[in-house]
Amino acid sequence: MKLILKNIGLLKDAELELSRLSLIAGENDNGKSTVGKVIFCLVKAINRYREDLEESKEYRIEEEFRNVFFFLRTLSNERYEFKSDTLRTLQSSEYDFSTKIDALNQIIDELKNSFLETETLHQFINLRDKILAMIEKPEDTRELMENALNKVFVAEFDSRILLDGEDEGFIGLYEQNIKLIEVKIFKNKIHLVNNVEPIVLEDATFIETPLILNNHDLLIRSKSAFNLKKRTLSHLGIPYTTFHTKDLFDKLIEPPFGDLFDTNINKLVERKLREVVNGEIIYDNREKDFIFKKDQGSSVPIRNTASGIKVFGILQLLSSNDFINKKSLLVFDEPENHLHPKWQLKLAEILIDLAEQGVYILVSSHSPYMIEALKRYSDLAGLEKESSFYLAKENSIQNKDKLEEIFQVLSEPFEVFRKMDREILKDE
Repeated sequence: MKLILKNIGLLKDAELELSRLSLIAGENDNGKSTVGKVIFCLVKAINRYREDLEESKEYRIEEEFRNVFFFLRTLSNERYEFKSDTLRTLQSSEYDFSTKIDALNQIIDELKNSFLETETLHQFINLRDKILAMIEKPEDTRELMENALNKVFVAEFDSRILLDGEDEGFIGLYEQNIKLIEVKIFKNKIHLVNNVEPIVLEDATFIETPLILNNHDLLIRSKSAFNLKKRTLSHLGIPYTTFHTKDLFDKLIEPPFGDLFDTNINKLVERKLREVVNGEIIYDNREKDFIFKKDQGSSVPIRNTASGIKVFGILQLLSSNDFINKKSLLVFDEPENHLHPKWQLKLAEILIDLAEQGVYILVSSHSPYMIEALKRYSDLAGLEKESSFYLAKENSIQNKDKLEEIFQVLSEPFEVFRKMDREILKDE
């Protein structure tokens, strides 16, 4: 798949192929992380909007049934006695819409034979007709997709999707000659250019920091803008976090399915991860926290566990909870920040194992160790044609393999050392 960006996040422009392994290198504040956040949002929006489509219509209709229920209960208290079973039918989620409409029609017939004033009866009939119209009216899928995109991008970019100082932007995702999705952004509002086509990716996970494991008590109560609804925005005391952080945390505490979805990918990853850290990180439902269980039998509180172990522990939890598979994208944002160079190589090896098994991997990095390890392991796995190495430079990414230039840029600090050595020798 090809991704094209203009004036998004920290990027002025970007064009790159999303290969089985994609790496974006570069110095800080050049837009390395923007690509991962954008593709994460696109995958989430495209795959969630159908769920939102069903939920939003059903929710609105149920709200109208509740309005009718309370209206009828008011009448019952004042002038008319309704059967409790009929009222329960309207209010309960156990009954389908057809059953509830039948109950409404029965009540209307009863009301027509009562002494209820005409105005109140017509008000009730109008409520019934409004519900019928909502049930029969097809949803505007284009509008719902735009809503899903805006919701996801706002939750991730905090309403600042565009590059600072710009009013317009563009995002396009393509597969060969097929336009999977094209959107224009005007003043941080997303508008669809074309109808959305299905994509091979069904889920994406964005890993930014292993320290997420230290913040259980905060994140268990937190919400992102994606989860918040208008009726809850006024509630005080709810911690707020980014969409990718909440998404990852929820996946980490998801109860595992045991052997139900124990694929070869899971077995391979979990064996190698256990060998690296000599144990595993699990979520303890009784303690309501993460713990590190050593192979020797002892357990260590997560806050007393090294950050490097947490990096591999996150992969253990995602694997055991079946969030790593052939239809998923794993985004790793600068994983070297918490890893010794020796473990950077181990992580690179495991990521290439995943790519070899069909998982899509996107890594942003400024570590020569990580980048060279990914290159060498991908070559050993025969993934040369399915690996791409890009350089984010001056807030731009070109659709060219930049491996040689990447190492030139990242070796600049060593040139400073060499210059210092020359000065010392010169003085001597």
